[in-house]
Amino acid sequence: MKDLRIFDLGNAFGTMNGGTIRLSNITDADKKMIMEMHNLSSLDSDYKFTKEDKSAIHMKHREAAGREYGFDHLKMFMMDQTDKKGTYHVFDKEYVEANPKGWSDIAQDIGIVTKEAPGVVACHPVADCPVIVMKDAKNGVTAVAHCSAELIDKKLPMLMADALLDYAGTKDEDIYTYVSSCAGPDWTYEGMPAWLNDWKMWSTTHGVELEKENIVKNGVVTPKMHVILRNIIKQQLKDRNISLDNTKFSDIDTITNPYYYSNCASSTYGLNQPEKFGRNLVGAFYLDDEETKGRHR
Repeated sequence: MKDLRIFDLGNAFGTMNGGTIRLSNITDADKKMIMEMHNLSSLDSDYKFTKEDKSAIHMKHREAAGREYGFDHLKMFMMDQTDKKGTYHVFDKEYVEANPKGWSDIAQDIGIVTKEAPGVVACHPVADCPVIVMKDAKNGVTAVAHCSAELIDKKLPMLMADALLDYAGTKDEDIYTYVSSCAGPDWTYEGMPAWLNDWKMWSTTHGVELEKENIVKNGVVTPKMHVILRNIIKQQLKDRNISLDNTKFSDIDTITNPYYYSNCASSTYGLNQPEKFGRNLVGAFYLDDEETKGRHR
């Protein structure tokens, strides 16, 4: 993917979502900035962040990531995924010019960036869920989507290929795929999660595994279930005729890797590790022609 840059950030720049900002996951420089904003000599452990605080910290983290990975932090866009049926939005030059600060509210599930608008980033802040990046190597278009277990249950990985087909006439054999860092097999539910509708699909692909011994609480028997996202993503890509030879899976387990945030690890019903609370960021953008040439001279 020489003309496409993909970044899969952990906690290097602090949390990448304003709603998850805590004293435990911001940098010393962030703390200093907030103290200067409010003329404070220190931040107590019970300090309550204002909306303006969170916006300033979030923007600072975006700026730092942009400097490191070579993108404009004001050209970052994410999908709100309120549709949950495989809809997509194209980030063309006109849309970017109309939204000069990026990060606008977008209902669709899948973001599409193109070579015609280099430097425009489609991305998602995540903790445990993978982000899938699908590049059409011939037509210069790439789809990006956060694929939670709920959305995988709705076959969003396959719907991403459908979106590329609808927008650019993309053929399956021209798709190159990246599946980001995500939770490993220790991601556990007590009982069947509400999002699981297609049990047959998950169970026959080893997308879930049940513990041999059930959990018994107050006389109620509850199965313990591990969700293995990579297995079912592989199967859905195969079912959509997307070559696994053209697919790269990150081997980073967000639950166990100390440099990544994780909902499962941070929650009190999980591993209860508060330092793991926050959001990673995964995204992709096209390089402009001059930058691409410069990298390969």
